[in-house]
Amino acid sequence: MKLKELKELLNNSDEDIEIDLGKKEVEIQAIIPEMATQLPVEGVCANIKHSCNPGDIVAALIATKKYYDVTKRKVNFLQKLNHPGNYYVGATHGTTDEHGSMVCMNQHIYNMIKPLVESQYYINKMDVYEGQKIDLDFDTIRGKVFVNMPQGSIQAWLFYAYPDLYSDISKQWIFLEEQKRQIEEVTKNKVIINFTERYRNSVIMLDYFFLRKYAPDLIFAGTEIEHFKFCSQWSLNIPRLEVKDFLDLAYAIRGAKFLYANQSLCWNISTAIGSPRVLEVCNFAQNCMPFYGDNNVGYFHQAGAEYYFRTMYNSL
Repeated sequence: MKLKELKELLNNSDEDIEIDLGKKEVEIQAIIPEMATQLPVEGVCANIKHSCNPGDIVAALIATKKYYDVTKRKVNFLQKLNHPGNYYVGATHGTTDEHGSMVCMNQHIYNMIKPLVESQYYINKMDVYEGQKIDLDFDTIRGKVFVNMPQGSIQAWLFYAYPDLYSDISKQWIFLEEQKRQIEEVTKNKVIINFTERYRNSVIMLDYFFLRKYAPDLIFAGTEIEHFKFCSQWSLNIPRLEVKDFLDLAYAIRGAKFLYANQSLCWNISTAIGSPRVLEVCNFAQNCMPFYGDNNVGYFHQAGAEYYFRTMYNSL
């Protein structure tokens, strides 16, 4: 029946006519943001679950600190191991499970990050997640609550899911002891270079040959493969920083002149402790943010790469 004929039938009929337009009820299921500090907790400490890599842990600790500041409950940070490391097509990641598959965190990396996490006053302990009761799930930002991942500030993703965990990301949230450590003597007056194989600037062909004239004042933080590839590509002969764990790494970064890096664990640590940093920004997943707070700059282009390095080198 045409629409015109239907209108005429309705206008000329003396009887009530029921028309089935095929309307169906659609059930909409969505998880909306919650107030994390208002969720019930049975124990003295709150159990928070997390599944992703060390850089994400450091970023998540700002929300963890805010949770403690509001509730005065210390946190048991429960980390899931061997969560698949599905980053993006073509991504190379050195952390693998026993079968050689890329994962966000294995036992070795967990052992490396644990001392840094447990050194914070708002953490009760860090454990491996093995099905414990959870009070707060930080993994809700991955596919459950829209946070515009992988774009936007990596620290802010949890603020979108839990608005009451908002904090000023220009202020420090990882704290180190005032007393200097031996590793800081190794990096004193040095620029730490840290370029991983993931989350690089893939649009502009950047050239790092200019670093050769600064070689005596450079030290590379990263894996042996990352060190070899970067130094080979840019004809650099600089030493590799060796640390016993990521707490040691944090002190090394604090002791350095500044950090020159891409979006990585090192950049996240540098941001969390408030140390000077220059960032190669990833064009397709810009979730590490320069230009807020002091001595925090970034670049897409060669002019910025050289200008910010030179400026930071000469001013600090």
